[in-house]
Amino acid sequence: MQTLLLITLLASVAIVAWLVGRSTTRSTRPDWLASAERALSRAPDARAIVAAVGSHVEHGIEAVHVEWWNRDDDGSYRSRLGRVANADASMLDLWVSEGRTWRRADTRDAVGSSADAGRVLSAMGAELAIALSYHARPAGVLTIGGRRDGRAYDERHVADLEALGDHLVLVAEQLKTASMLDESRRMLQQATRLSTVGTLAAELAHEIRNPLVAVQTFLQILPERLDDPEVTVDLRGVALTELQRVARLLNELLGMARASVATFTPTDLEVVVEQVVRLLQVSARKKEVVLERMGDRLPTGAADASRLKQALVNLVLNAIQASPPGHTVWVTTRNGVDATGRAIVEVAIRDEGPGIPADERETIFHPFFTTKENGTGLGLPVTRQIVADHGGTIVVEGVAGRGATFVVRLPLAHPPMERRDAA
Repeated sequence: MQTLLLITLLASVAIVAWLVGRSTTRSTRPDWLASAERALSRAPDARAIVAAVGSHVEHGIEAVHVEWWNRDDDGSYRSRLGRVANADASMLDLWVSEGRTWRRADTRDAVGSSADAGRVLSAMGAELAIALSYHARPAGVLTIGGRRDGRAYDERHVADLEALGDHLVLVAEQLKTASMLDESRRMLQQATRLSTVGTLAAELAHEIRNPLVAVQTFLQILPERLDDPEVTVDLRGVALTELQRVARLLNELLGMARASVATFTPTDLEVVVEQVVRLLQVSARKKEVVLERMGDRLPTGAADASRLKQALVNLVLNAIQASPPGHTVWVTTRNGVDATGRAIVEVAIRDEGPGIPADERETIFHPFFTTKENGTGLGLPVTRQIVADHGGTIVVEGVAGRGATFVVRLPLAHPPMERRDAA
């Protein structure tokens, strides 16, 4: 997991360095090229790249058609027209690595690998082909059909298309890196979710055992005391209540374990907080810590209930583990507005543990940083990401040696899409 994060972060740095290295100043840039590059920079996915390249090139140089053949991880080249693989893909790799632009007219005198690549490019419908590479690695091919007026492409057209190809590769690599980062973030969230669930499951085992003893006792004495109201009414009611409590705890535990795409729906935030406190009462009693809920009753707001619950569980569980026996953890809620007048809710988790030194209050949110002997260092980074996805913030307050308070502030309104994407 750590290796994957490092690879994706290094890839982002490499893209920026490559862009700086490849950037050139051109005195005369046609309007269609500048417009195409702007459209590519805004492209959210491969489909938008294809649309931007096709529309601008076909209009800008009056090409009959243009096609982006993207090189996949399996070594094949794909586009809307189909797929080039195996030996033909290997021929294209060799040609792309050489970085030469190809014209159909050049095939008459071509020999060796150039002739082989020319045959493949001709079959792909190209009159002109631009090799696309990234750090000397084959990245794709831009194939352009003939011009509508039948005239040949001149050197100016070739230079413009090569510049567009450079920009296209950059955008494609940025999208790939963003996808890798999203996948890394999803895997981190799931790993932390399962780690938290595992910890709670071990502690809930004892809590589940006690209700089962009550049910077992009821079933054992029932045949002998069928006419005793104390058994058929009172003890039966106790058994049912205990079973319902066990079922509720297990359902909440399973809900946390499920991996899901973030879904923001109207959510009763009061219920979310109540469920977290109820679920962690077991952990608090085991640690001989008092878990108290106080403050305002929370309203309904836009949230992903499962993920928000995971974030709060991480914070409250940390507070319980940090508190010495005989002390208290407070979960305090408040309704309010932020500096812009936006309606928010605040959830503060305060413990009476050793606190967090001022110089570590940002470091604790870094992946893999932990002060616990068996900690993973993923809980707080994932928690902050979940809060950020909700458009909120999380801060640490308190004085080292006198406990710590984690304050989560969330907007009631649905978080803007661009903010969640950038978080």
